[in-house]
Amino acid sequence: MGYIVIMDLNKVDKIIQYALAIAADNDFCARELGRIHLIKYVYLADLAHSERNRGETFTGTPWKFHNFGPWSVEVYNRLESACLSAGAEKRVTASIYKDEEFIRWSLENDALRKKLEGELPILITSSIQWAVHKFGAETNDLLNYVYLTKPMLNAAPGESLDFSIAEEEIGNEQKQGSKELSIKEQKRRESELKEVKAKIQQKLAQKKRVSKKVTSVRPPRYDEVFMAGTEWLDSLAGSKIVEFKGEAFFSPDIWKSRSRFDPELP
Repeated sequence: MGYIVIMDLNKVDKIIQYALAIAADNDFCARELGRIHLIKYVYLADLAHSERNRGETFTGTPWKFHNFGPWSVEVYNRLESACLSAGAEKRVTASIYKDEEFIRWSLENDALRKKLEGELPILITSSIQWAVHKFGAETNDLLNYVYLTKPMLNAAPGESLDFSIAEEEIGNEQKQGSKELSIKEQKRRESELKEVKAKIQQKLAQKKRVSKKVTSVRPPRYDEVFMAGTEWLDSLAGSKIVEFKGEAFFSPDIWKSRSRFDPELP
């Protein structure tokens, strides 16, 4: 098993805040991050650290296999305070799931971003930059990615995740970002980020101008010809599939099966 490390809540807070600050560079719809996204980004930072430090994570968080990905109650409980202390904006809307709230956080603070980049290791900042720019607020792709990481593939639901089995499995983009940056390189990246922001603002302004234009849309005609054509297309598919309900049962041993983590098996 990996090293036993006491959880550092201060490190967790900084990763949460840095992920939000980096998300400000994304397209408009990807700047707001939810609780599920922030938790996974903390996990990916720990994973990146463990891959180069013999299984030792950066924050010492006790991660577990929960539902569709890595989970930590401790990180979940830090989200609100970490976001608010950084001055992040909170947006709450009604959720379709019971009485739960749909929460999104956003933060645009270049000063805080630069401050955190000076306090966090380059390995952590580069891994967060890579992940947030790649996935943003895209929940399904992010969940699929973290689910297929080695600590997850070697655990069963409810079990603690073992980071000692994590190896170098990150892409070239992330590896390149982990190299020490010179002052000249840092300034160049800051200049590029400013240019990206300016282009995004220009595109948003253009979209607003286009949206103001009134366009006429011809409504569809649902007449007998349409209905007959739809019925004919359905007939080409053959007989209707018979619906039925049932339950499938799998042995708990499936979670430890080699097929989950061995690419050589079909």
